[in-house]
Amino acid sequence: MQNTNQQTIVIGLVVVAALLAGIVGVLIWQQSTAIPSPTVQTDATTGQQMPPQGTSGAMGQQLGTNPGGEEAAPFDAKTATKIPKGTEPDAYVKAYYEACQKGEFDKAFKMLPAENQAAQTAEDFAAQMKGYGISGFEIASSTGNDKEVKIVGVMKAQGMDFPYTWTIVKGDDGTWLVKSRKMGAN
Repeated sequence: MQNTNQQTIVIGLVVVAALLAGIVGVLIWQQSTAIPSPTVQTDATTGQQMPPQGTSGAMGQQLGTNPGGEEAAPFDAKTATKIPKGTEPDAYVKAYYEACQKGEFDKAFKMLPAENQAAQTAEDFAAQMKGYGISGFEIASSTGNDKEVKIVGVMKAQGMDFPYTWTIVKGDDGTWLVKSRKMGAN
């Protein structure tokens, strides 16, 4: 009788170990197929690196830098994206993520900082966002004062969290301006 109980326990442990191994295998497989590393291509005429096929050039580069790697142009309040009067920065960032989640990519593109809009076309932005498969978002934090606010918005896609720090500053006329949107929770 005791021998039968021991065999049952051993069989149960083997089944649990096999299930755990299967789960680990699936997780490893999902990570390896999630987002492939882009292949760097070089333009034969100029010798400059080109973005991977099907991307605009903004993908694969750190936001806030130009494709060549040099620093982005300094912030210019005259050309900055303006937040509509009466809209608070937190509500603006939330509206951006809501537009992305609803597939309103043209609206979301126009809400980006000017430097991000200059880095790609609205069509390329839409294609890029569709590929992410956005499943949700959250406003993780909001800090600042009456002159500058930093908001961390987290986009949820493909089972992962993608935090972006938005920096919003108040212009001389009192209008909130979208200064930057950088990858990471800074």
